[in-house]
This record gives sequence, C-alpha cells and structure tokens, in this order.
Amino acid sequence: MASRHYDLDVTASELPSYVDQNFELRDRAGAEFVLKIMNSGEDPALLEAQVSVLDLLQAQPGRFRTPRLVRCSAGPPVTREGNHAVWLVTYLPGRLLADLPELPAALLHDLGRGLGELDRRLAHFDDPGTRRAYRWDLRNAPGVEPFTEYIADDRGRREVRARLARFAEGALPVIERLPFQVIHNDANDHNVLVKGDGDEARVSGLLDFGDIVWTARACEPAIAMTYPMMSEADPLEAGARVIAGYHAALPLKRSEVRAIPYLIEARLCVSVTMSAYRLMVDPANAYLAVSEVPAWHLLDWMSSNPPSGWVNVFEDACESVSPMGEDAP
Repeated sequence: MASRHYDLDVTASELPSYVDQNFELRDRAGAEFVLKIMNSGEDPALLEAQVSVLDLLQAQPGRFRTPRLVRCSAGPPVTREGNHAVWLVTYLPGRLLADLPELPAALLHDLGRGLGELDRRLAHFDDPGTRRAYRWDLRNAPGVEPFTEYIADDRGRREVRARLARFAEGALPVIERLPFQVIHNDANDHNVLVKGDGDEARVSGLLDFGDIVWTARACEPAIAMTYPMMSEADPLEAGARVIAGYHAALPLKRSEVRAIPYLIEARLCVSVTMSAYRLMVDPANAYLAVSEVPAWHLLDWMSSNPPSGWVNVFEDACESVSPMGEDAP
C-alpha cells in the first residue's frame, strides 16, 4: 500500500491500536511515517474532520507537535484500499508519558498548558464530523450502562452502574450548560509524547485525533488529569498540576472546574466498562486493557475520597494561576 499509494519503499511494523489498524513505516533514508487504515465501520465524515484538524494545527504551530498529513501520490489526503480509507501521517519521535517511572510536577503542568493552548487554537474550529453521538464523549457516559454486563466482578459492576446513574442525574444537566467546542478528547498517557529527563522533562507531542468531538470543553482537562491521577501516589496533587497548567493557557469558568471531578469519574467508568466489552470481542488485543487495572484502583480510592471533596483542591490550583471566570447569573 505504501508503494502503491505513496511511492514509498519502506519496512513496516504494526502499532497497537483500539479500533483502526496502524503501521509504523521507515524508508531507506530513515524517514518514519504512520500508515493508518480506518475501520470500515467508522463514519467517513470523522476522517474528513481529522484531516481538517491536522491541517489547521500545522498551519498554526503550537507548544505540542502533532502529526503532519502526507498526501498520496495522486494528490488527495485520503485514498482507499478495498472497503477501507487509508491515510498517512508523519511519525513523531519521543517517549510515551505512560513509560515514565515518575511524573514531575513541571511535566504535568506542561501537559495541561499544552492542551489549553491546543484548545485555544481549536476554539473556532467546527466540522460536521465532530458533531457526532460518540460513546467516548463523556456527555454520553450513561449510555455505556448496557455494556457493564461484561464487567466480571459483581461488586465492580454494581458500583459502576451506581456511579453512572449519579452522573446522569446530578452532573450531566450542569455539564450541558458549560462552554462547548471541538477538543482532542483523548490525551491519555499513550497519546502524549515526552522529551527530556527528570525535572527537565516536557511534553513534546500529541498523537491520535480519532476521538475528536464537539463537547464540553472541560472534558479535555478532565481526561488528561485522569491518567496521572491513576499512577501517582497523591491523585489530587497530580490532577491539580494538570488543571493549573490548562487554566494558565485557557482560563476555565468556576462551573467547569466544579464539573471536572465528575467528568473524571465518568471517564473511569467508561474506560473499565468498554475495556471489559472490547476484551470479550478481541481477547488477544492486550492494548484494550492497558489502563484497566489502574482505573479500578482509582475508582476504589474514590470510594473513600468522593469527587465532591476534590473541588476545593482544583479551584485553589486554578486560583494560584489566575482568577477563574464566573458564570453569568
């Protein structure tokens, strides 16, 4: 495919993926690319939106590097192989955030700041492909409830169902009134690249725009906060570092900050539920369960540290940077 559509003479190795197929390509000169084969069940409008986002971000470079789209030999940004759309982007070097043994405070602040800057650039971007009913849009978290039957542990299944119900009843009506825009929607620790070591480590790149969606802006920092909170000994401190960085680049309203603990809880519930379901469908794909154990650990920790108690910590973190915007009466 690389030769046929892009005139490339390369070696290929498969990369882990959730829905699509991705291959790392290397040519004779050492240049690296990622060939992406889109799942035939995905909406073509989503791919068009991803192409538009990547083009926009290349035209307006920012703190994070993002993949650059490589057009095929015939000129279009996307080609086809049978029933599948095929496209090519540049490969970004760097270590995954997930592979770091510890997460320095400055790195977490940098992660939040970079995402805030990214969302500033996306603030006026809109595309029909992003206005979709998407399971991983946290506004739709209660919709995963039927899939909880695949959670093997009875207690865990009941707990997730109870949390989803509370989210639907208490948090969701507030979230629907928050500022909305297109966001990356999946800054998990396997999509964030890092350069440097120790206290000098900084985020260098952001991968995989396949989850982009038009939704509540607060979902962006909430999702990014979730993964350091899973891995760090003090989850609230880790989350506070990320939200302070985001707020420094793109100031949040007080209502957004107060919603973020509940969005984090929703992300965890969706993550463990869909991991259980996808592993039933594809038990050989270990990548599907990469966050499952730490997600359950954080959910357990939350049982004695409920989200209502997190608000002051996150508000203080934001206020240490700049005052939060107040909502109109």
